[in-house]
Amino acid sequence: MKKGNDSPICIDLFSGSGGLSEGLRMAGFKSVAAVDFDKNAIATYARNNPEALALNADITKLDPEILRSATGEKELDLLAGGPSCQGYSTHGKRIADDPRNFLFEHYLRMAKALRPKWILIENVQGLLTYNKGFFKDEILGRLRMMGYAAEARVLCAADYGVPQRRYRIFFLANRIGAPISFPLPTHGDGKGLRPFVTVGEAIGDLPLIVRRAGKSWPLPVQSLSEFQRYVRDGSNPLELHQGRPLSDQALSIAKHVKEGSGLRSVPVELLPPRFGKMRKIGNGSLRSDCTTLYHRLDRNKPSYTITCNFRNIASGPFLHPVDNRSITFREAARLMSFRDSYEFMGTSLPRQIGNAVPPLLAKAVGLEIAKSLGAKQNVKVKLKSLSPV
Repeated sequence: MKKGNDSPICIDLFSGSGGLSEGLRMAGFKSVAAVDFDKNAIATYARNNPEALALNADITKLDPEILRSATGEKELDLLAGGPSCQGYSTHGKRIADDPRNFLFEHYLRMAKALRPKWILIENVQGLLTYNKGFFKDEILGRLRMMGYAAEARVLCAADYGVPQRRYRIFFLANRIGAPISFPLPTHGDGKGLRPFVTVGEAIGDLPLIVRRAGKSWPLPVQSLSEFQRYVRDGSNPLELHQGRPLSDQALSIAKHVKEGSGLRSVPVELLPPRFGKMRKIGNGSLRSDCTTLYHRLDRNKPSYTITCNFRNIASGPFLHPVDNRSITFREAARLMSFRDSYEFMGTSLPRQIGNAVPPLLAKAVGLEIAKSLGAKQNVKVKLKSLSPV
């Protein structure tokens, strides 16, 4: 791979708070520019990527020449990003004509203008099947029409050391004739794989905030797991570890939810009346949905998907394993595999964290692309060495 100032360069569209770029940085890429419409998210990006051009802009109106200027006249190695996906997310109400569904058009407009060697697009798994796979087929087809070899695959973050079972589809494409390969899992239950990183390994060293309130926390001198050593690297004291008291109703439910269980595990007679009715269908049987409402995380397993609603335990599996509270900003960031030293700026922190690409997942994908770029360089060197003197 290129070294130092010759590191492969990338641009991050729809960058959000920068999880994708953070993982690509760990894989050896240098981010030169990023674009996002959210002023808080791009402020976070700028804080953590001070050498990159961070644009708070509407991509539908952005001139690609502004991004080209950030490359310093170098050929762009990678264009990465995740166009907004709420219109076809399985976590919300699907809306066929949601304008956000077609933001990938502007991603492809930038790709056509910048002609990067590699293209990476990340999105929700629901895109794979929504409208019989229309968006997936459209994106692949358009990339191929532009002269790129392109493939798509669903990856699970937990397979790459992220303490979260988060499934996302990745599109990889290149125009340099390199083979397209997706990273092989490093973690799991199979032979030769490392165990999944669990919730306990991710946040077990953090103080139980019901014991104390404050803006910063001194951490124990000794970390307890390899993952904790990773996230604590370069950071002390701990920030953004504040909890929010539960409402009386939420507390009345949460105190009966055992670790690894949710709303349906609470005896009906202990629930407020409306929840008892919600749990049953017409024949009196318990409903098969609502399985993660008021769910308490299990310290011995990876978490469920961290969404923008992780501060609301009524919306999903965000109840702390031990405390009767939702997980904190820092706990959620750790479950996304952000280091504690990563600084989140402004407001809307749940959206900044929940919408991010887990850095360790991005790193795994980035290493595959970087390996290909390095292989191409090695071939050139080898051919040069065989040239006549």
